[in-house]
Amino acid sequence: MQPVLIINNHDYAALVEALNLSRNDLDAEGSGRDVQTGEMFRTRVATKLKATVKLLRLQQATMQQLLSDISQPFYNATVVDPATGAQTTRSFYTSTVPFGAQRYNKSTGAPYYDGVSFEMVEK
Repeated sequence: MQPVLIINNHDYAALVEALNLSRNDLDAEGSGRDVQTGEMFRTRVATKLKATVKLLRLQQATMQQLLSDISQPFYNATVVDPATGAQTTRSFYTSTVPFGAQRYNKSTGAPYYDGVSFEMVEK
């Protein structure tokens, strides 16, 4: 099954090489291990999705659209939640975007990008 990746109503699914999702737990202050017994005490405040996205080759126009979509402080993205198997739309942010290798088509001179990857962290 092809992954689902829609960011700000732009469908990037056909460009996904890998989409790795994980659940991040946010614990309350005071959570941690007892230093004498080693027992763990925690109060989970929330769980958030984190997605590591690796894309196939991007043409210049697509790269510009993607950067516009994920450069906002927060943006909406739709993925399939592994816990439910259903599509879910949530608010995410991205703080670091490796642009990948900028290359040029020798026959046309048009730029493209290989190895673009980034993380989306739920708000």
